[in-house]
Amino acid sequence: MELKHLRLVSAIARHGGLTAAMDELHLSQPALSQRLSSLEKELGVTLFSRVGRRMVPTAAGELALQAAREVLDKTRGLEAKLKAMARGERVLRLGAQCYTALHWLPGIMAAFGRKHPQTRLLFVGEATHDVEQALLLGRIDVGVAHSVPDSRYFRRIPLFADELAAIVPSGHRLAGSAAIEPEELAGEVVYLHKSPGQRPGRAADFLARAGRVAASLEQIQWTDPILEFVRAGMGVGIVPTWTVPPRMRRRLHVCRLSAKGLRRDWAALVLSAHKTMPDTRDLLGLLKAAPH
Repeated sequence: MELKHLRLVSAIARHGGLTAAMDELHLSQPALSQRLSSLEKELGVTLFSRVGRRMVPTAAGELALQAAREVLDKTRGLEAKLKAMARGERVLRLGAQCYTALHWLPGIMAAFGRKHPQTRLLFVGEATHDVEQALLLGRIDVGVAHSVPDSRYFRRIPLFADELAAIVPSGHRLAGSAAIEPEELAGEVVYLHKSPGQRPGRAADFLARAGRVAASLEQIQWTDPILEFVRAGMGVGIVPTWTVPPRMRRRLHVCRLSAKGLRRDWAALVLSAHKTMPDTRDLLGLLKAAPH
């Protein structure tokens, strides 16, 4: 099937017949009838049946109509993007791992918009589960992630480091500890942040150093529920230190993980094979200079 066939199916279904579809498709009724007949013969199915004066999609026609809507919507979207590029406009897609915790990102996007009004900076939330894969598949142009292994496919721009810590409720046996080693979590329910599809992170590696010492590991996609579960006395959480708001620090104790602490190194990622455009360079500069 070609685009002209999908447009034909869509127009007939929308108008209910060939006569009403003529003006939209700029073809005569005999030409439309011949095109539809040839298509049905080639496919070996009937796409429309007559009900009174209307042409109604058959089961095969409904299947073709669904595909036509999806393909034509994408085609129109592509045309709009290409026309915007012809006018000097551009779309730059950004994805970030653990984006719900990146409180500094909206300010960067606003600053970028003021500097590059012709470039639409679009945040792709779905990329949070696997930033590297989204970048490789062309779903985003810039990724922000931590603990990314070296790869010849990516160019890494170091951004900042944050620290993971254990949080326990006031009165917990570990509440007075300045630093916690993994074996001290023996018998505890431990809550970790992990999005679907992400590989185990630094916290899981930390716990694995002493074997399976925790009573259970609960991996949760959002940070806020971890804080609430810990505050309710349901276990120990491991989160970035800056995600614990001041209002909760009166009821939660923050402990370092080992005497040296457990850091995560964040970086911006772009494809090595792609030329870095001026607006992308400016976005990388804003990411690097942001007060994290």
